[in-house]
Amino acid sequence: MLTGRTYTVLIAAVILYFFANQTQVGWLYVMSALIGGLVPAAALLSRGMLRDIDGSRRLGDGELPELYEGDDIDISLTLRKTGRGGGAQIRLTEHCPLAAPESPWRETRLFIPSLPAGDAIHFDYTITLDRRGVYEFPDLTLETHAPFGFFRRERTLAIPTRALVYPEVLPLHRLALFDRQFMPQVARQTAGLGYEVIGLRPYRPGDSPRHIHWRTVARTGQLVSKEFADETQPGLLLALDLFTHPYPNTASKHTPFEWAVKAAASIGDYAGRKQYPLTLATNAVDLPAPRGAVGMSALLQYLARVQPIGDEPLTAALRDSAAQSFVAVILPWPDEAITSTLIDLQRRNAQVLAILIDPASFSDGGPSARGMAGALHAAGIDTRLIRFGDNLVAQLNERQEIAPAVTP
Repeated sequence: MLTGRTYTVLIAAVILYFFANQTQVGWLYVMSALIGGLVPAAALLSRGMLRDIDGSRRLGDGELPELYEGDDIDISLTLRKTGRGGGAQIRLTEHCPLAAPESPWRETRLFIPSLPAGDAIHFDYTITLDRRGVYEFPDLTLETHAPFGFFRRERTLAIPTRALVYPEVLPLHRLALFDRQFMPQVARQTAGLGYEVIGLRPYRPGDSPRHIHWRTVARTGQLVSKEFADETQPGLLLALDLFTHPYPNTASKHTPFEWAVKAAASIGDYAGRKQYPLTLATNAVDLPAPRGAVGMSALLQYLARVQPIGDEPLTAALRDSAAQSFVAVILPWPDEAITSTLIDLQRRNAQVLAILIDPASFSDGGPSARGMAGALHAAGIDTRLIRFGDNLVAQLNERQEIAPAVTP
């Protein structure tokens, strides 16, 4: 693309030629030809300035690092000139979606004076991961006016870089839901994979020879195997409400929903450290929770992607979930319709923990969850009322005494 400088030079060459033609002064013809010849020369030289440039971007140590919200990470951008001829006066802007909107590294303008053939240039910077989610770096737009500023060359350089940022995992030191309970006592032992023998049964193909009860075989002449008790560890059902509640439209990362995701990740981490099998229950059809028991990696990958896009109440998801000894329900928005479901779970001998994020405590406001928290607490359900500004770990760790809301 021609620049304004090109037209200025061409006009100057025409004017010199006009004077040379009028005065018949030889050196004016020479000057006119030299000035006018700069334009086609610049056109030829600028054609290869941005050719054969490729790039790479490395996050952290480059070994697919686990990225957590709030962590610092080093990012390295490398540009190489692989073909013949060098590049010069290259301008570009590095857009980093992982940085906070107000961070100076969110959008960084770069200028490369010279990029010789076969050489590379590196740009390193460090950011703090702003928030969880799935991110992809946009394409780079390279621009140069070299060599004389007569032509503007532009090229789009794609450097595919995807990043999955996990939510912040807070280190819980205790959780009353687990720590105050003894191991559940099973009134009637059931068959399963364990070590305690509870009886005998006919031999089935595939049974280990070590499990055959040879005394009975000698007495009856029939193959009989030992039956073992089911000693499976009690599990945790972690339920997160993804319903599309009327959340305020805000650019802040401190929202009731984001705090609910942090609480879910922290409780899941604590359950894993205590070796409790974990299952998920959510109410988003477009992003269903993984089936069966999930590990910490699967939990974090799921929580990194979730958004409040659910189209049905969490009550239905709790009804359809397999029964577990412990149930932790996280509500980023007060929903009194779920109260009866939680009380019913408690009556069925499940240990229930209700975690209510209080939208009224956030800067963007919302309904107060204190009334619902007081009702659950009065019904005998262990309840946490989480308020923005207070330490989240301390609020999750300790049992709370919540007084019912007083109606004026």
